[in-house]
Amino acid sequence: MTEEHTKRSLIDTAIALIIVRTEAYLSDTGSPAPLREYPVLREAAGSLSDADLKRWAEATGERKKGRSKKDGDTPEGRYLRALEMLDNAPVLQTLMELCAAVFTYPEFSAYLESAFGYGPCLHLACLIEGSAAPGYEEIHRYALIARRLLVLDLKAEPLQYAPVMADERLMGYLAGRDEVGNLLSDFTTLYGREADTLHEPFVNEELIERGAAHLKDRGRMLALTGRGGRRFIAKQIAGALGWDLILLNISGLMRRAEKDGMTTLRDALIREAYFDTAGICIYGFDEYFITGGIPDRERGRRDMEALSGMLFEPIVKEGIPLIICVDEAKLIPDMEGRMGLAILSMPASYSYDDRKRMWQGLFDINGLTLDAASFASRYRMNPAEAARAVAAYGERYGREAGEEDTEQDFARISIEDIRNREAGVGRIVYSDVRLNDVKLKDSVKQVLLDAVNAVLSGPVVLDEWGLRKNYPYGKGVSLLMAGPPGTGKTMSANAIAGELSLPLYQVNLSNTVDKYIGETEKNLEKAFSFAEKNNVILFFDEADALFGTRSEVHDSKDRYANTEISYLLQRMEAYDGIVLMATNIKGNIDPAFMRRIRYVAHFENPDEEMRRAIWEGCFGEGVPHEEIDIDYLAAQFDKFTGSIIKTVFLNACARAAGAGEKLTMKHLVYAIRQETEKESAVGFTMETLGKYAYLI
Repeated sequence: MTEEHTKRSLIDTAIALIIVRTEAYLSDTGSPAPLREYPVLREAAGSLSDADLKRWAEATGERKKGRSKKDGDTPEGRYLRALEMLDNAPVLQTLMELCAAVFTYPEFSAYLESAFGYGPCLHLACLIEGSAAPGYEEIHRYALIARRLLVLDLKAEPLQYAPVMADERLMGYLAGRDEVGNLLSDFTTLYGREADTLHEPFVNEELIERGAAHLKDRGRMLALTGRGGRRFIAKQIAGALGWDLILLNISGLMRRAEKDGMTTLRDALIREAYFDTAGICIYGFDEYFITGGIPDRERGRRDMEALSGMLFEPIVKEGIPLIICVDEAKLIPDMEGRMGLAILSMPASYSYDDRKRMWQGLFDINGLTLDAASFASRYRMNPAEAARAVAAYGERYGREAGEEDTEQDFARISIEDIRNREAGVGRIVYSDVRLNDVKLKDSVKQVLLDAVNAVLSGPVVLDEWGLRKNYPYGKGVSLLMAGPPGTGKTMSANAIAGELSLPLYQVNLSNTVDKYIGETEKNLEKAFSFAEKNNVILFFDEADALFGTRSEVHDSKDRYANTEISYLLQRMEAYDGIVLMATNIKGNIDPAFMRRIRYVAHFENPDEEMRRAIWEGCFGEGVPHEEIDIDYLAAQFDKFTGSIIKTVFLNACARAAGAGEKLTMKHLVYAIRQETEKESAVGFTMETLGKYAYLI
């Protein structure tokens, strides 16, 4: 006998032995035993040695309980753990070995059909084991236990003759493989606490402790609500309890259930949990409960109740710990009494110290040299968003040794990541404009500089000078820019963003003010939330459309409009970032808003001196031109704003370049005529052009 033969696995020995035992049963009962007609089976049975049988008998005779997953790292250990998962019941051991033999040798199925008229089932296992025929309750108990590892239909009648089979996942497990089964692999991943590295949590340690304590002491099910790293928390809880964790996307399960059925997939999931000695974490409910792009809460409550009966309860009845991740607690059915449910909510926000610890931890494990204190002050991301942004930054901007990381690069990455995940209501602008590029009166420019300095000096004034405790709210910097169209408000917003080296988040009001009740508040919250997470400047253009004077309540429309305004007042007070607002008419702003605005800049149409400066500023070194009468341009067109002047200049340059000529007064006068003709408020006559009308 070869050395290789003496090391035959226990499951291979068990398969060969069950063939021998089946033939022996048939012989003892006087039934035909046609094994000779199946040469493959005959060879398998004949390959058993005394050493194989002795080793198998010694191993199975121990009937050890409480084997850990580590005990199952070898095929021998896995076979013994499988027996334990079947409660070390001899009938169920025989049933599993019958099924394994059919899987390994398809001829064995034909052999059983020929001899008994049916394949592996509980009745056949009882016959081979020599046990008395059990009653219905005992059969049902056997079936429930067998379903942990084997495939059978609990609804089949009579249950003792229901076909039972071993699938590829069981046989792979017994052979030492850990891949998730094909039925589940498209929407399921396995977190192994020993194989998969998981960094320390940095924040939410108390939440992890509470979740672990609940599932260890008395609970069987835990719901994590809110957002910001629920699956990470679930893995941490599993690690604290010594489990592995199966993570399953419910949307994928429901799509696959249309093909294979919920019962089949649920049983496969339960088997997977037994194979892996794992808990189960189910997520993706919020994606699944989206209808036409809008969360369908009514459908969500209805479907969650149905899922609790079809999926959650069967899992926890098997003693498998279950964690579900849901945005809103109100979607969760009342399952506390039935399943020992506890609900834990992710924090809606984090303190400065928590954020600093989180950022420092993420930077350390990713080898980044960014300033955690600065990020804690500037960014309000939750742990999941921060971890994704840091990982994306590392992938995009991997530095050579000695190179410095930059916050500007990080800002672009974080904005891209969050915008890809959340529907925005505005657009991001990366500005190169500075305040020196904007032609404004000194008094107006000083207000803008004051706002910039308020942002830059915030850490000193609030923290070093100790004033933060005196301002529980209203610590943000807000600036209202009021004045006629075209006077430089939008360009000034861009210039402030450039001065602070921050992206500008320009809110699209057509996507913010909504005719449907409650939608405006949601859109505003999206804008504020996005700005908080990404350390961007929030810029509301045409602000009078949003911040109008609250009206007396005459009907329901007025009441809801005032509700939106009240919400905005509260949100501005709670916001610690930078808000810029531009409005054409300062008088349209509600006095309640004015009390909450730190800086107000009054923009006016430029006077002659300012118009001259704007015209002069248009001429860069690269613009080829003849002699231009700047005094005429500044004096003649007193209704022109800075925006109109720049438009006229650009059109004149385009006309000159198109003709292959230098810029001349003729090109400028022609562009002025075009502009005045389109502006009905200005009107056009030849007298408007004054002494250069002859050029037309």
